[in-house]
Amino acid sequence: MSRRIHAVLLLLLAAVLFCGAGQAAVTENLNQTYHIGDLYTDIMAVSGTGDGEYYLGILHDGVLSLIKTDAKGKELWSANVTGSEFRSITLLSDGGCVYVTALGTDTYLCRADQTGTIMYELPLPGIGAGVQPVVVSGSTIKFAGWFWETDTGFTQSFLLSDGTPANDQLSLPEGRIPVSMMKNNDGAYVLVGGATSNTSSTSDEAWIMQIKDGGTVVWNTVIKTDSLQTEYYGPGSTAYALCEGEDGGYFVAGTAAPYNLSTAFGIIWASMVTSDGKVVWEKELRGAVPYGVAKIGDDYLIAGTGWNSPLWMTLTPSGALLDIVYPEEVPGQFNAVAKTSSGSAVLAGWSFLTGSADGYLAGLTDGSAASSPIPAAGVVIGLLGAAACLGARRR
Repeated sequence: MSRRIHAVLLLLLAAVLFCGAGQAAVTENLNQTYHIGDLYTDIMAVSGTGDGEYYLGILHDGVLSLIKTDAKGKELWSANVTGSEFRSITLLSDGGCVYVTALGTDTYLCRADQTGTIMYELPLPGIGAGVQPVVVSGSTIKFAGWFWETDTGFTQSFLLSDGTPANDQLSLPEGRIPVSMMKNNDGAYVLVGGATSNTSSTSDEAWIMQIKDGGTVVWNTVIKTDSLQTEYYGPGSTAYALCEGEDGGYFVAGTAAPYNLSTAFGIIWASMVTSDGKVVWEKELRGAVPYGVAKIGDDYLIAGTGWNSPLWMTLTPSGALLDIVYPEEVPGQFNAVAKTSSGSAVLAGWSFLTGSADGYLAGLTDGSAASSPIPAAGVVIGLLGAAACLGARRR
């Protein structure tokens, strides 16, 4: 099901516009909304290109489209693709991209060239995929996902040229469902995730793991098991996203729920992990689910959904909260974050900033605090009212 908010919003009296714990860390350098079709537009995936353009994976009125834009977010071309949701888009050195979509319990591993021609859409029946399930390395696509039927995680390689699967499928240890993956400077793969893909079960461990290309598990570390207030946020934890951290380590963000399931009352946490898998610190923050992270300047960005609103925040390398920003009085969420060639970050999702459910693209770079796309009447500290609990399921 889509990551759009499915429950009906009964009442939203007000939302937090800005609450910061330190000096402002970033400034907004891109702001674009998209209204495609009649009902809704949701940007589910994003990738920057080397020349400042963007690939966007957009769901609109039940149709999934891969769109390329210029540096200002204006559409250059659009191609409809197979699936009901985007998982990720990865830029290729030739200017094209690898993208991953989902349709029911099937995943599609796909490639498009820079003109919008779809080169292949490889179905992976009965397989699930998370926030960042692929890494492209030379002529190979490394994929990390899980089998829905057996609730087991695995990795496998595919040829970039035509999607042919390699004979190197690696089963991950029991209770290791991968949600995101990256390749470090030493050529090893680092994965994060939770203990189950079943949204009716508790993910009792959020973890980070390093594996060599041949399949050897180098280390396997539990980051978090439960929130500090399980009576409010519930038991369990899942790591959702990671990026490069301090001194060759990793910055990780997650939430207290199995992957695919979020509620208005989750809790976002973040952690810094060393290059050999030791947890330096782990802190609970604000908001419900983090769908993307990035290093921006010397600090770290988390973007996702707060309490029914798009949310981004920045932290120092030691975990001190610098900024936390909710757009003005609107429901929505950020679904993805991508670094650009200039070192800034672009956030993609949806919101009601325009009065309807439209796609939302925002760029952040070093500087002072970001502004809202719609002029704010002022800064409101805290929530003035409460909204009905909205559920969002991503499967």
